[in-house]
Amino acid sequence: MISYKRIYKASDAELISQKKTRIISIILLAFAGLIYGCGSYSKSNWVEPSYLAVFIYFTALVPLFACCVSVFKDMHDIPSADVSMSMPLNGIERYFSKILTVVRVWLVPFLISAAGAFLLSAIFGGSHNSNKYRYSGVIPYSVSYHPEVMMKYNLQMFLWFMAAVLFIISVTAVCQCCIGAKAESRYLPVMLMTALSIFVPAVYAFITDHFADVSLSDYFDDYSSLFYVWTFSAIFAEFDSLKNVLLMILNCLISAGVIISGAFICRKRDARTVGRPIVFKLFFEIIMAVTLTLFFLIMHVSSGNLVVLFLGWLGSIILRIVVSRKNFSFSKIGVWTAMFAAYYVLFLVFMYIAFITGGFGAIYKTPSADEYNGSNVKISVDINRINRHMDYTDYYSADFSKPMKNGGREEVMSFVESVSKTAAKQNRMPGVYSYEMFGGDLNCYECTVRLTSRDNENSSRRFYRVNFYITESGKDEIMELTKSLGGEFTVY
Repeated sequence: MISYKRIYKASDAELISQKKTRIISIILLAFAGLIYGCGSYSKSNWVEPSYLAVFIYFTALVPLFACCVSVFKDMHDIPSADVSMSMPLNGIERYFSKILTVVRVWLVPFLISAAGAFLLSAIFGGSHNSNKYRYSGVIPYSVSYHPEVMMKYNLQMFLWFMAAVLFIISVTAVCQCCIGAKAESRYLPVMLMTALSIFVPAVYAFITDHFADVSLSDYFDDYSSLFYVWTFSAIFAEFDSLKNVLLMILNCLISAGVIISGAFICRKRDARTVGRPIVFKLFFEIIMAVTLTLFFLIMHVSSGNLVVLFLGWLGSIILRIVVSRKNFSFSKIGVWTAMFAAYYVLFLVFMYIAFITGGFGAIYKTPSADEYNGSNVKISVDINRINRHMDYTDYYSADFSKPMKNGGREEVMSFVESVSKTAAKQNRMPGVYSYEMFGGDLNCYECTVRLTSRDNENSSRRFYRVNFYITESGKDEIMELTKSLGGEFTVY
């Protein structure tokens, strides 16, 4: 049975060796909180944080990472393992005593720092530029200070930063449980955090761009939630909406779940695994799979650049040699090369599944009924022939507006649904997969449909765009759909 008293006592003992890290963390976080509280300001619904304070907060992540590695030193240091294993603790208690140490060394000072920054910014957030906007002794409402705006921003900033903090703790803790050598305990967590942070956005962007090029907004598709699920990329997410607040909370919950699951890995460790670079082979293969996928993506984005593929192979061989230590032999290079080829084949199979499913269904996305608002909708349809062997290109363009009254709204909705079905069917025709993955020739047409909502001459917003490949029959189908809505094509 787990004893919380034993966990706390073990944490007390570990806390002594973390004294320097704790003092450095407290100093950095105290200054960050003070500077943020006194240097951030707000006017109306606009907030300008102290970027120096934000920088110091991120600098404080360095001692956090150092602490996460150090408290698990008994996993890769024999003298520390002898002491740790002799304590009256089971594996789960030993694991949570280390997590508790990280909380006491870094997380508690951070929470106190954040609370102080919140309070100070609410008090001083309106004191910086008030005199700039005074005229006749009155501050207009549009530039006056509203503490609730500052506090809302602070809460979002806190969740934004907390997601990054818990991601570091979760990945580092799990890595320490799967690693038994000192060197790997430092560089592999950094490598995995970097790879994971790039992996999700890169894979999703590649799939949607090549096999389901659909956008439901003015700029990019609304897939930011997939970009930032359990990655360090959460620090780059905008947090001006409820959706992104919920996203940061989801990141925190996932990291918390990973931290808890680390206990079940830790209990399988004993002194016999200390010094072994990789304790669980599956863990290392996961790192290899994630990292190599990024190389494969770069190769295909650069039109099949074999130099990138070679660098991926070379890097994987070097990394495997490093972690194999004395067990290395030249005969293993052939086995590792075969594994590299197997990963590449699995990558191609995965991408083919993404192709035949239209980006796992992403190509079927259409605007919600609420998006069809405004006085009219501007519709643009462009069809362009793709054939690298021809000296000329057929180009068809229709650009017209459709009023939203007298049934126009329903007509446009029906048009979008028909275009979406045609895109899903045509975009998966033979030849597209090899063209997108390896380049070469594709004898067909490329079609782009855009819809922009307009309220008046000064207000417009694009709410739908789809880009797809079509055959000759598909071109005729799109042209008939466009003409049925009142559009006329110009041939160039």
